Amino acid sequence: MVELSKLQDHLRDLAAKALPGDRLPPVRDLMRDFSLSQPNVQRVLADLKHEGVISAQIGRGTFFVKGGDGSVELPVEKPPLVKQRGRSVMLLRRVLSTGRARFVADDVQNRILQSGDLALEVAYSDADHAKQVLQGMPRFDACLVQNFFEKLPIDMLTAIRKKTDTVVVDGAWLMGTDVDAVGFEWGEPVARAIDLLVQQGHRRIGYITTASSFLANELGKLRYRRLRQRPEFADRLLEIVELSKLPHADYEQLVVEQIRAAKDQHKMTAVLVWGVENGAVLRSLLERHLGTIPARMSVVLLGRTDLVAEHADFFTMIGYSSAEQGAALHAKLLHRWANPSAPYVPEFVPMHERSGQTVAPMNGWRTDTG
Repeated sequence: MVELSKLQDHLRDLAAKALPGDRLPPVRDLMRDFSLSQPNVQRVLADLKHEGVISAQIGRGTFFVKGGDGSVELPVEKPPLVKQRGRSVMLLRRVLSTGRARFVADDVQNRILQSGDLALEVAYSDADHAKQVLQGMPRFDACLVQNFFEKLPIDMLTAIRKKTDTVVVDGAWLMGTDVDAVGFEWGEPVARAIDLLVQQGHRRIGYITTASSFLANELGKLRYRRLRQRPEFADRLLEIVELSKLPHADYEQLVVEQIRAAKDQHKMTAVLVWGVENGAVLRSLLERHLGTIPARMSVVLLGRTDLVAEHADFFTMIGYSSAEQGAALHAKLLHRWANPSAPYVPEFVPMHERSGQTVAPMNGWRTDTG
């Protein structure tokens, strides 16, 4: 792989200039700078360690041990009074997932490794498969679960609890149990998106999301329906359009088809959309079938404000930060280890807004015009 070779050459160049004991750049920086996943960066580091160029020390970091003159010197460190082993974490995630889920999983795994603990990623296709996989697994110090909007059956949760005493769920949909959860809800972003579009003068606003029932999405739809019941919004907000599928390869195509239908039938001039994975594809389809955005349609996406794949550096985006989600999951894990008897309270990450180019004023709009 070309990227791996570039990283190897870069680190060897740094080693030639480094003094023994100089610290390597953080793994996260190398992942970002060379567009590599954490396992690939670790692979390059393992090769350099085998060559005697670097040394990794749990709890301290990774260092260059060979200077430009060929000298070798390990950083001096007093041995710890008590030898500690890294704690083990199983990352249990569905094979079918989103770019956001992949980002969060990689982020959490990197944080776990950076803190000196161990992580093993385990993929499963459905609940029955997960139970089969778990049967052959040893016990772990913790399990982080990503299930891609699917329900977590009681028997699957029971199978997980047989393998660990600490369970952390990505998504605040599992509450009232002895399980930690970090998530968000779409009610606040929905209300903010509507407020933004109303301020721009739009009087026919639509909402497109999934029909799949999970807590965060249901709270978004509940907020929208309650706003529709208020006199000042009754004539502005159209019925929710619920797509039968979760985000997948042709999700953006389905979204555009619904926008075109609502524009023709209801004279819709603005829309908020949940579930877009590929913002570039959505932009292309909108401009092909509707014309220039936002001149022909104002669009607000409900999603992850820090994922370029979603906002495509174009769409106005209201939602949450995937990086903050990863950080909060790891913090929840560490908090549970440090406070095993603490109450189980779900944590909600804060809402963010990213300004884009897809919202414009609806000057002079009349109900009898398109």
